Amino acid sequence: MKNSMRKKVQVLGIAAASFFACVPVFAQGQEWETKAVADVISCANIRSEATTESQRVGILPKGAMADVLERGENWTLVNSGEVKGYIRNDLLAFGEEAEQIYRSIHGENTVTAVAAKDIASEPAAQAAPAAQISAGEMDLLAAIIQCEAGGESHEGKVAVGAVIMNRMRSSQFPDTVTDVVYQSGQFSPVASGILSGVLAQGARSDCYAAAQDALNGVNPVGDSLYFNSGSGRGIQIGNQHFY
Repeated sequence: MKNSMRKKVQVLGIAAASFFACVPVFAQGQEWETKAVADVISCANIRSEATTESQRVGILPKGAMADVLERGENWTLVNSGEVKGYIRNDLLAFGEEAEQIYRSIHGENTVTAVAAKDIASEPAAQAAPAAQISAGEMDLLAAIIQCEAGGESHEGKVAVGAVIMNRMRSSQFPDTVTDVVYQSGQFSPVASGILSGVLAQGARSDCYAAAQDALNGVNPVGDSLYFNSGSGRGIQIGNQHFY
């Protein structure tokens, strides 16, 4: 009887050892030195080149992981899933910080990487779940984008919209487009009356397109809550700096 029990225990021990040997212990210890995760509110854009003007080839969702292929002063070449490209360093966490963020979001015992999404075959509007706002607030968002970035590129316009989206998600600011835009002392076109004039005439179609992208989660400025021109601070897109 004892011999039989001993054999059963040995068999169970071998089976257990075989099981745990098959479970990939993902990126523990020193392996995190070559990993990075997206440290953003929604997602980080992956670019074909190390510039905000280059093509967007994918997105790395918040807390998702990437292999670091080459880390530069401002940009890092990463590979995640089937997506390879460049992400700005300010949108990433590296090493131990990356591990802490990853496990806080996905769990201590997570063994499967959450990877980047390839956007080559899908529209930018699918980058993140769309925010829900009224038609009037859509008009307001497009109008403030025109006031603040009417002469900028599409990305520059979207960046202004992304700041407003970031403020809506932040505990430091109101949680609606209307309250964010009309918050006292925040947007000069409100006080000057320029915003009212644009609303009366209706914003341009290109500004509506930028507003829609921002609502859909397209975000070239990470967690930035402010922007201005000429400060030299933060992320520069066209004539604006976002921080």
